[in-house]
Amino acid sequence: MLSPVTFASTVRLNVGELTSALQSARTEPDAVRRMVLEEIEQKLLAAELSFSEGELLYTDTLTNTVVEDGCTNTTIQSMVTDIAIGQDTQLGFTLDSLFDPVVVTLNLSASIDARGRARQNYGIRLGSCVELGSDSFDFTATGPLQLLLEVELALNPQWISDSTLKIQPDIKINGQLDNGNVDVDVEDSLLRNVIERFLQGRVDDLLSPGAIAQEIDSLQRRVQDQLKGALEQNGSDGAILLELPGGSDEQIVALYKLLTPQSRFPLTTGYLQDNRLLLLAALITDDNQQLAELLGNAAECELGGVLQTPLSRAAVFSDSTGNCSVAEQPVTAGTYHDTHKCESPFEFAPFSVTDFCAVALDKNRLGNGLSTMPSTGKWAWSPGTAFDFGVLTLNGLQQPFVQRSVFKSITTSTGECSLEMRVYKSSPSAQGQTPLLALHGGSWQRRGSGFLGIEHMATHFTNEGYVVFAPFYRLIGDNDGTSACRNATLADILADVNDAFDWVAANQQRFGASGLPVLFGQSAGGHLALSLAVERSAETQAAVLFYAPTDFSDFATQVRNGQYDNEQGQRIIEAVSGLSIDEIDLSSGLIRANSFPSRMVENPLNYPPVFMLHGKADSLLPARQSVRLCNALAGNIETGPADLSGQEIRHSFKCDNKGSELHLITQGEHTLDLCVSDSLCLAGSPASARQTADVVDRMLIWIKAPDRVDAIATATTATGTGRFSLWLLFALGIIS
Repeated sequence: MLSPVTFASTVRLNVGELTSALQSARTEPDAVRRMVLEEIEQKLLAAELSFSEGELLYTDTLTNTVVEDGCTNTTIQSMVTDIAIGQDTQLGFTLDSLFDPVVVTLNLSASIDARGRARQNYGIRLGSCVELGSDSFDFTATGPLQLLLEVELALNPQWISDSTLKIQPDIKINGQLDNGNVDVDVEDSLLRNVIERFLQGRVDDLLSPGAIAQEIDSLQRRVQDQLKGALEQNGSDGAILLELPGGSDEQIVALYKLLTPQSRFPLTTGYLQDNRLLLLAALITDDNQQLAELLGNAAECELGGVLQTPLSRAAVFSDSTGNCSVAEQPVTAGTYHDTHKCESPFEFAPFSVTDFCAVALDKNRLGNGLSTMPSTGKWAWSPGTAFDFGVLTLNGLQQPFVQRSVFKSITTSTGECSLEMRVYKSSPSAQGQTPLLALHGGSWQRRGSGFLGIEHMATHFTNEGYVVFAPFYRLIGDNDGTSACRNATLADILADVNDAFDWVAANQQRFGASGLPVLFGQSAGGHLALSLAVERSAETQAAVLFYAPTDFSDFATQVRNGQYDNEQGQRIIEAVSGLSIDEIDLSSGLIRANSFPSRMVENPLNYPPVFMLHGKADSLLPARQSVRLCNALAGNIETGPADLSGQEIRHSFKCDNKGSELHLITQGEHTLDLCVSDSLCLAGSPASARQTADVVDRMLIWIKAPDRVDAIATATTATGTGRFSLWLLFALGIIS
């Protein structure tokens, strides 16, 4: 018999941690996390909770309220009650599996401080009330409260078929008051002791175990009725039916049933198929650590599968039987063709969500040319190209093919750094394409955080006739990448992208592309793209920069002058320069080489046209960076065509006569082309998101012929084609 396996997946948060996070939200580097914290803060403020010295404070006011009626009656004329929720108040959330209850616990530590004035009328009943006298008095009620509350949600799942789970939720609430010593003190009353005993008795009654139990029972009934009403409103008889992935054979179904009660999350049958021997071995040998790791990976892979959007795929043909015919789906590993004549064979390797997660979440594999992947040297469909989290939707587009190659290997002090190049195109044999070099963001320090944005945009570009070449490069610091590819300098990174540029020039023809490349980059990738456009201008067709750092000198000057106070941005430039802000020499070679407006303003016509998108609300990288570059292209950094003064949702500027454009989104944050959900869209409001989508859509037209795109107005009101896509866990990682 298999021994039981326990997984206690408990998340805990105390008030001290929450208030600390909320108070530092303004300098939070992760834009999505910052938006979530700001949303939490707004919810707390709406609930009339404020912050005071690390505690949550609730204040309540009563006026002219009768608390005791009759011939002798008491009226609270005014009372202010402060309830301070202590830093050690803790909220816990525990989920073991669908077969175990979801448990939410609240360990509330609070203090009450009530101050007020009351009036008491004394009387007796002689047929009717006869008033004998009255007295007004001040009072206080102070003391600690320690309340433990536990909410248990039992899902009560039942298998009604091999792939359908029936859930009948039920809620139980338990609680107890561990400490409720609230003391009442009355001042300035002739009957002080009598009134104190009376009020103290009322407080003690309210906080008695019986009263607390009655309140908790009442709360449970209300919550249960609300849950029942919500289910009935949706046409349910009180149950929810979950259709789970069907098993490919009886063994997978049996393993599914065995693991689900112990797993924290649902599993894909594909994951079970790939890992069933490891899972069975871990169960049989009671290897809880191995099992926990396998099930944790499965959760992330499942998430990826759920959040993909369906994309069409080019037909794949096979001549394995001697006849050229459309290959059966799903396409397995082997030799195929992408035309009905079966003239151009290519090797194909399936690349599942499981494969994608195994690589994308592993710092030692993502971007490492030495790591083994199914698509190495072969064509595949990457799940990353189907994540629809941009303001411009992927709906209706065709999923590109992708192939991995190694474009550079270099020996560093800690070993061999092998850098990967991913190539995306509409079909393996497509010809007459234009090369596009796409450089990921991530503050020059991370890969996974920016590469998902490149994969998303690759789908847009390949549908416009481009072959997308997306290289990885060495990284500053030691947070990401293999050990041999870490602790690089900016000069190392620029050398890597220059070598990637050379590799594209030497290899683009075998991938069906020809001509000068378009350069594209988001955030730090935009800086790298601009550097190539400046240093290799004669070899570049055009550059597209999304919220890119373009002027190191102006940025450092703003920090020194107190015009910029985002701590994350300061840490980034310090990491890039290897110096503190005060130590940075504005005349140094690194600063001057990366202050592009000053370098370009004297001969702006010597450089290729540039398309820029930036949010005016960008707290990490001021939009001033893009404004100065646009004006430099016009020949005057300070008084060019672009400025930050307008208040419309979107401002568009023509920077020069070669077609360069700047588009500013007033509400846009950093990575404004990302939308997690309706309420977490970094472009701002729905109207602002539509304008941002329109800019991205215009860019796809612009890159084909920037000098022939219709003239733009200073402010544009066109509607966009954006959609707010649900993209949850991975989105937290891509902020640059």
